[in-house]
Amino acid sequence: MRADKGHVVVDDGVRLFYESAGNGDKPLVILNGAVAAASRAALAFWARVGMGHSAATAIVTSNLLFNDRPRSWQHLGLDQKGRPMKKIFHLSMLALLLQKDQVWTASIDQIRHAARMIPGKAPLRINVLKFAESRRTKNFSVKGAPNEPSVQARTVFQVVYADGYVMVDSGMDQQVHNFFGRGVVEPYDAESAKQVERAVRGARAILVTHEHGDHVAGVIRTPFANEIASKTVLTRDQIQTLLTNPQMPEIKLTPEAAGRYNVVDYEKYLPFGPGIVLIKAPGHTPGSQMIYVVLASGKEYLLIGDTAWHMDGVRNIKGKDAPWIQEDENALMAQLNWLNGLYRTEKNLFIIASHDDEQRTDLIKRGILGNKLE
Repeated sequence: MRADKGHVVVDDGVRLFYESAGNGDKPLVILNGAVAAASRAALAFWARVGMGHSAATAIVTSNLLFNDRPRSWQHLGLDQKGRPMKKIFHLSMLALLLQKDQVWTASIDQIRHAARMIPGKAPLRINVLKFAESRRTKNFSVKGAPNEPSVQARTVFQVVYADGYVMVDSGMDQQVHNFFGRGVVEPYDAESAKQVERAVRGARAILVTHEHGDHVAGVIRTPFANEIASKTVLTRDQIQTLLTNPQMPEIKLTPEAAGRYNVVDYEKYLPFGPGIVLIKAPGHTPGSQMIYVVLASGKEYLLIGDTAWHMDGVRNIKGKDAPWIQEDENALMAQLNWLNGLYRTEKNLFIIASHDDEQRTDLIKRGILGNKLE
């Protein structure tokens, strides 16, 4: 750790910028948006599950501890004269200062940098599997779209490394699936759902894009919940929603059950493993996040969960028009604008909407996604 032209440089380039608080040697510490404040549980996670690498070398570990509440920053850096900082500033206050009235933004360059922070071999491929579907008209998925038949795929993704894999989203059982039919019986492939369950059990780690039943139920409503929870990473916002305001009673967590999961809290980006970055994106739900993946081949993927239900929402910068959902429209429009810019300019980046069945079929046909779980 060293002082360098107004910021503190830690390890391989993690920067913690600061401003003077009046006395020169007692600066206010704030996190640069490119660096996530992660829980110690997340930092230790890769070391515990293996795969031959650890996140600990990439992120400051000793003082970024989140338990029931944020703890204070203490001796985190140096002042402009190279002396230890004496002032302690509470992270909760910093979060308020940073987040108040901010419009959602993201930087693909910062995300790419974060993807290189954790050493290790990059993932080799991404697979997708559809295990159920809902049949709605397209105007529900994309505001202003024609009132024509459209399929919403229920999917999971598998990020495959040479020595294991990470699951993104976890499937759901038949009862949770029935909730989404709203009285209408919709297709549910029991055999594919079993494949999802086996893949989730075999994963080194499980991430979820957000806390709705079709994405998170597979790590909650399962006879293997205790086994799976120990390798499932949920964000604090996802846990809070599941504890206090779940989408349906079936996925409500008790405090005891919540304590079994690995819970992380980060401000903007969280390098999760070689080639994987979590991107905080509240809007569709409070705990929504996008997941960036770069393969060893250089192909880039952005799994956007339910930020858009159909890629036409990204292409046309149009939100949803489903009366049963409650979203932060301002945040979602900022996210759709950003995604639209990437869609137009980043030809090596594949933006993937979880429920777009047309896109899923096309990407499988082109060999961009694999069509089975390993």
